[in-house]
Parts: sequence; structure tokens; C-alpha cells
Amino acid sequence: MLGGFIGVDFSGGKVRTVTVRRGLKGTEIRKSSLSGEPGSSEAAGFLKNEVSLGTRAVTGISFSPLLLRVLKFPFTDSKKVRSVCRFELENSTGFTLGEDVLSDYHEIKTQEGTEAIVPAFGRDVFESYLGSVQERWVDPEQVSFSPVAFSSLGGFLEGPRPLLLVDADQDHLNFSLFDERGLTRVRNCDYAVEKMKESLAVGTLDFQQINSDGERKNAFLENSRFIAEEVRTTARYFEGEAGEEIKSVVLTGEICQVEGIVEKLSEHIGQGVKTIFIPQLGREDSPFFARAYALALYGRSSGGSRRINLRRDGYRPRGAARGLLKEFRVPVALCAALLLLAVFGRATEVVSAKGKISSIRSEMESDLRREFPSAAGTQDPVAFYKGKLEVINRKLEILKQVRGAHSPLEILTTVSATVPKDVSFSIDEIRIEDGGKAKIWGKSDSYEEIASIEKAFSESGNFTQVKMGQVRKAVNNSLKFEISMVVR
Repeated sequence: MLGGFIGVDFSGGKVRTVTVRRGLKGTEIRKSSLSGEPGSSEAAGFLKNEVSLGTRAVTGISFSPLLLRVLKFPFTDSKKVRSVCRFELENSTGFTLGEDVLSDYHEIKTQEGTEAIVPAFGRDVFESYLGSVQERWVDPEQVSFSPVAFSSLGGFLEGPRPLLLVDADQDHLNFSLFDERGLTRVRNCDYAVEKMKESLAVGTLDFQQINSDGERKNAFLENSRFIAEEVRTTARYFEGEAGEEIKSVVLTGEICQVEGIVEKLSEHIGQGVKTIFIPQLGREDSPFFARAYALALYGRSSGGSRRINLRRDGYRPRGAARGLLKEFRVPVALCAALLLLAVFGRATEVVSAKGKISSIRSEMESDLRREFPSAAGTQDPVAFYKGKLEVINRKLEILKQVRGAHSPLEILTTVSATVPKDVSFSIDEIRIEDGGKAKIWGKSDSYEEIASIEKAFSESGNFTQVKMGQVRKAVNNSLKFEISMVVR
């Protein structure tokens, strides 16, 4: 079979690939791996053979992004989302991102419109990552954010929803939340892995070596409480967003090599944890090849604009695919002919549908005149009814805010408990408004400290609508900032 997608995963000191090709007799799924340094000549030769002619490679970034936001839009048009996404990302941070920040988004359709998961990376960091991948004989057509790429495995994850997928390897800890619609939220927390390394006094977590040494394994299992703590924190944060308790926790990644880790995490978390199982990969290989398989499926289903591809803007693959184009010239011509016939076949249906729409609109105008005589001259009864409904919804929202209002003392207590203790800054003013809203004005010495303050409020689970306002320079080279939020 020619062509297809190959997911390439560099983790745990190994290179793992899963190739998905579709042919006339079905779909071929092939997995392979190479132990050793990903940058070695052996790894380069291995990948050169795996990424064959026409096979489109997909890789994923697992490390922490510069920014990670969920933006909400009151419309579903993907073109509109793309045109305003960058502006809304800047508006949500209070910073002008400029050309040195690279971002893309993953769309989630909702009843109210569209939600976009938007990770942003420094352009220099992305270029360094892409350069290191290209040195290993892989010029990926698509680069995604790994927690988002797991969205392609939603149909394989067993357990009631909401479901939290925990992906852990020797350097990274990522979370993906799934409900009945699929992927809805993601999070990265490499800090928990660093705390484990510090506690164990090691520079690298070699899971294979840990598993073969009883004393090291016991120490590792005991220190897995750092990962369990982040799982609990992330679960609380996601539950606040979803308004529903997480019912399942699934573990994947290199950490699954350590015997007893599932039972220990279940004990620390206070909830049953199970490892991922994908029939196409097998029970033993599923945790280790899941990321590569997710990347391959993610690339295969990325024909539209609803999937993250950080190479979309200005980072085009260097390879040429003329040989592949020749192979598919005849099938493409046949497909174009069939598409043309389908268009002509639909033409009469479109004309008929327009006539039905006109008839329905006439009936709606007649009903509108009976219910609202003063609106007899309106040209758009749908917009008129929507306007009436929005007025009612606004009144209901006011009633909800009054019923769920918080006391000033409760708001101050919550804000005080959330303020990070290890960041140097000062608060000049805290203003409490109706509906549990609070706004803070303060000073700090750097943008990084301001970002960490915002992150602490966003991830605490105590607030919603955390938004950074203007950041301005003050005297003595300090920075003035403002943060607004709503207490849950």
C-alpha cells in the first residue's frame, strides 16, 4: 500500500512509529520501535526506512506551551474562527503576542457555537523542535500538541464519561479530558515529573531500570504521589469547567512499564485507574504505542481546519510528492468526475429547497403578525424571535446571578487562599462587584511573575473567567497589572 500516515513518537529514549495505510482490501496498521538515542545514526536510518514515499509523517509537541487557552465563539463557521482566533487569544492574555509567538487551534462544536483549544509556543522554541526532528530524517507534514492529538483515540477509550486520560513519560505529564462529544479540555504539567526527579535525586527517570530494581521501584511508587496530586488538581479544575464529576481515569505512556504503578496511583488518587487498551495495538503495547497511533489517526482525520497543525502558517514541508501525485492521478480524475455528477444531481434539490424555505418564511411572517401586531413590517421573523428570546435569557441570567451571589468576605478569603506564596508582587487594590466578580490591581517585577499569578488563579478551580487586563510599566522598572475573575 502506498501513502498513508505515520505517527512518530520520540519518548523514553526510544523511537516508536505507527503507520496507518488504507487500501482496497482494508486498512493496514503497522507498529515498530527502536531502542536507543533518537538522534543516533541508527535511529536516523530506521526512520528513513519507515517514512517511505507518500507516507505523511505527524509528530507531537509534549512539552509545556507558552500559553494554553480555551476560547469561546458564538458561531460555528470555521473561517470566522480562524480570522478572529489570534485577536481573541491576545485579548484573553492582555499581551501583544507579535510574530515571535506561533499558535493554532483545535475546534469543538457546541450548542452555543464553537470552543477552540489554543496552545501557543515561542517561534524560536518551535523552530528548534522542528530542526531537531528534521535532523532525524523526519520532515513532518503536521505538528500537533500531543494532548490534543489524543482526541483521535476517543472511540477506543473505555469507561463512563467524563474520562481523564493521563499521558506520562520520563519528561512530560499531559492530561486530556473526554466527554460524550469527545475531547473538550487539555493540560500539561511537567513540573510534577521534575519534582519526582528531585525527590529521587536522579536526572532522568529510566523506567526500565526502575522496574528491574526492587528498592528503586518502591521509592518511585512512593513518590508517584506527586503525579497523583496533579491528577487530583487537574480533575478538580476540569470538573469545575464541565460541571460534572470525572468518572474514569486512564493511564498511558512510558510510566506504564513500572509494575504496580496503576495500583499505587489508584491508592493515591482514591479512584480506580486502568491502562489504555487499543485492540489494534494489543494489550501490552497499547500504553507505549498509543501516542504514535493517536498522531497517525489525527493526521489522517485532519482534512478540514478543525485540527491543530502548527506548521500551517509558513512552515511547509521541504519534500516533494510528485511520485505520489502520479500514482493518484487516475483516481483523482475519477473522483472529480463523480463529484461533478453529484453537484448536478443536487442542483434540482437546491431549487426545490429554496421554494420550501420561501413558503416556510411566509408562514412564519403570518404567525408573527398574529402574535406581535406591532412587528408586522419586519423583514426577518427569525431574527425578531431571537431578539425576544435574548431579552428573556438576559433576565434569567440576572436572576441566576442574584441567587448564586457570594459575600465579600467569601470572595476575599478565596482570593487570599489562591494568591501564590512564592512570587514577589504587591496588591494595590481589590474590587468586589456583583455576581461574585473580583478585580485585582497590583505591581510585579517581570512578565513571568504576572503570568504565574494568572496561572495560579486559572488552575486553582476556585474561579472562572480569569482574564488578564492591561499590563503597563510603572516606576522603578516595575509592571502594573490587573486581573479579573469570577468566584465559582
